[in-house]
Formats: sequence, structure tokens, C-alpha cells
Amino acid sequence: MKQTLYDILSVQADATAEQIHVAYQDAMVRLESVELHDPNKKVLVREAYELLSNPQKRASYDAHLARRESVQAQTTSDQTKRPAAPAKPRNVFGPVILLALLLAAAGLWWSMKQKMERNKQAEIPVYSEVTPAAPAKLPPAPLANTPAPVTAPATAAPIPTPEPVTSNAETGKSAEEIYALRSPSIALISVYGPTGAQVAMGSGVVIAPEVVITNCHVTRPGVQYKAKIGKEVLAATVTMADEEFDLCRLSVPGSTAPAVSLGSTDSLRIGQKVFAIGAPQGLDLTISDGIVSALRPLSTGKVIQTTAPISPGSSGGGLFDAAGRLVGIMTFQHKLGQNLNFAVPADWITSMTSRKASNQSVGALTMGSAESNREGNRDGGAQASAAQQAVARLLGNWTCYGVLTGYSMEVLFDKDSKMSGTMNGKKFTGNYLFDGKSLSLSMGSSVSGVVEEFTGNKLVVNGGKADRLVCNRR
Repeated sequence: MKQTLYDILSVQADATAEQIHVAYQDAMVRLESVELHDPNKKVLVREAYELLSNPQKRASYDAHLARRESVQAQTTSDQTKRPAAPAKPRNVFGPVILLALLLAAAGLWWSMKQKMERNKQAEIPVYSEVTPAAPAKLPPAPLANTPAPVTAPATAAPIPTPEPVTSNAETGKSAEEIYALRSPSIALISVYGPTGAQVAMGSGVVIAPEVVITNCHVTRPGVQYKAKIGKEVLAATVTMADEEFDLCRLSVPGSTAPAVSLGSTDSLRIGQKVFAIGAPQGLDLTISDGIVSALRPLSTGKVIQTTAPISPGSSGGGLFDAAGRLVGIMTFQHKLGQNLNFAVPADWITSMTSRKASNQSVGALTMGSAESNREGNRDGGAQASAAQQAVARLLGNWTCYGVLTGYSMEVLFDKDSKMSGTMNGKKFTGNYLFDGKSLSLSMGSSVSGVVEEFTGNKLVVNGGKADRLVCNRR
């Protein structure tokens, strides 16, 4: 009787799918050993497993075996009943037939080998040395009394390691995208004294509907506040002052500005790019970029040191990471250094409470020495008082001209940082910011410079590159 596929896998004809799978794995393990390594045998074993593991193919094969056994049984019965035939001369064709069968077997083997090579070149696996690839075609789990399958040697290709997923924060947004995303949530905070005169100016960030966060040293000089957010100018009130963190919470009823998403200093790394958006010198919605140059530890957390440029008026503005998350509130800069700017972490916003500052607070932060701390540039307090006096001296009508540009201007500096007049015969209105040391004008375009001379009747502002604005009181 010819060898069957069941014989090749060493299983009975009534073997279950689980038993066939186990037998296939055992056979492949044996054939992988040095002593039994036989490529031809592996091909037959794989062919047998492929056919017997497929229910339709197996049923067809079993029917074929049944027919073959029936024919063989009938032949045997006929030979038994038939009287012994007289001895015939030796069949000379026997060796020829045997040779033909051997050639047919060799041709079949060659055809199978060529088929495997073609499939390999097309990168389509013909056989699996483990379970089939499609989950739906996996054989059922072995029964409880079935021996556990033998694990084949690690000959299959290793599972590739997934590529690391880059977060949005790592990928980063451009400054243009950050500005478009977060500038609608930045507020210009105007601070007014008991007489109604403006005494200070700063920035703020919308962190919740009708809620703005700023620095307490921005609000401290005044008693009344306004928040300009986009085109809205709304009254604001301080609802919580945490002077330990130098953070104050403002209620701004009627604000429709979107709230920013909060980040954390835990996600920051030295050298990471950040963006500051605020209102330096009253020039609202100004963006600058830089890097995180250090994370300075305090007892209450880490203060962010950054190279993102800020100026007086930036206090209370937002420091955002490359994903647009609020990671800090710009608070102060060191006057004796270059690009030494500091922001308190946004993590503190959720821990705010009403309290006075202690000796270990942000306000008492020393940077190298007590003297350098006293030189730290903070907009508020005494500076606000000096700025108020300078504005009082500036109020009124002035005639100005540009030394290099040649333009002339008649201007009225009014209270509440408003100005109006004519420039080269054309009327204009706008805003100004003046603290006695610098003058910034906003009238469609922005002009700013350092005050070189200021008396009761004369004002000289150096705009840089030898360009000066000379004004005389009318």
C-alpha cells in the first residue's frame, strides 16, 4: 500500500485537527535538527499539513483514499478467487515501468520546488511553520487531554519593534500657528487707581470661561481693572490673590474668549522651544519665541527660565510649549542679564489660594545675590507710581517732527493712554504708553523709542538708527 499523507505526519486517518497540528509541529522540530535535516522531507510534511488542515481538501482526499482502498480490496478479492495462473515468462517491461514511476516522482518534486521558488519571489508565503496567519483560520485550542504543542525553534522573522509615536508637542507648531491658536485667549490688563487714572498695565491669559490669570504685582497698584480680549473691553475684578505664587485670578463677566489648555513643567526639557504672548509696553498681542534655558527649583515647584524676550507689560502673559499648551505665566526678568526671563509654572494655577507672600515666595526669589534681586525688573509698585507721574507731565498738546523722516505731527496726549491729532495733515487716533523712560505710539502702525530728554516743554525720543522724534509743547 502506498504511503498516505496521514503516514507522512504519523497520525491516524481519524485524527482531529488539533492532533494534526501538533503532529506537524513535532515533525518540523525533528526535521530542523542537524541529524534529521531533510529539505525534501520538509516539503512533503508541509504539503501534507496544508491539505489535511483544510477541511474541504481533507474531505476530498479522504474520499480519494476510500476509492483507492475499495479498488485495492476488489483487486485482492479477484486475485484470491482466480486460479493460480501458470508461470509466465519474466516481464521485461517491469524495470521500464519502475523507471517511469521514478521519473514521474522526480518531476513532481521538481514542480513543487519550482512552485515554492515562484511564491518566494512574489513574497507570498506558501506555508507557515507556525499557525496560519489569518486569525479566523487558526486551529482551535488543544483539548485538555491533548499534549501541549512543542514550541518550534525561533526560525520565523522577529516581530518588528514599533516606531516611536511622536507627540504633537515634540513635532511642534510654528510661531504663526501658535499665535493663531492662542492670541484670542490673551488679555491686555489695564489697572486704574482711586482717581480713575491708569497706573499700570500688564497681560493675562484666559484659563476658563470668563476667568483670566495674571500676576498679582500687575493688579496690586490699582483698585479697578479692565481686560481687553480681542475687540472686547470688559470690566474685571480680582477674585483670588495668591501672592505666594504671584498669581491673581480675575473674573471677566461677558468674555467669550476661548480658554487655553494647561500644560505642566513635567513635560518641559532644557532647550525645548517655547513662545511668549503678551502685551509688552501695552502693545497687545505680541509673540516672541525662545527656549527653556533652565528649570529653577523652589520649595513650591520649578520656575521656568527662558530666553523668550519680554518687556514691562508682559507680566501675566502666557508661555506656551510647541504644542500650544500653557506651561507658564511670564512674571519677571533679570535686569542685569541678557534674556534672563522667568515664568511661574502653570501647574500652580490649580493650587492657588488666597494668601500673602512669604520669604520663600516668587517675590523673594534671589538670583545670585540680594543685590541682583533688588535690581530685578518688575513692572508694578514704585515703577507704576513713577509712570503715573510721567504721564501726568505728558498730558496736553505737542508739536512733533522726525529729524530724519521729516514728518510732522500735532498730537494731544490724553488720559487713559489715548491720543489724537494730525500727521502730515491727516487725522489719526491711537494709544500710547509712557513711563518717562520710553514712549510707544500705536496708531495703525507702532513706533517706540527711548526717551533722551524730557522736560515740561520738550521731549526727545530716540527711535534707533539716529532717528529721533522731537516734540515741543504747544
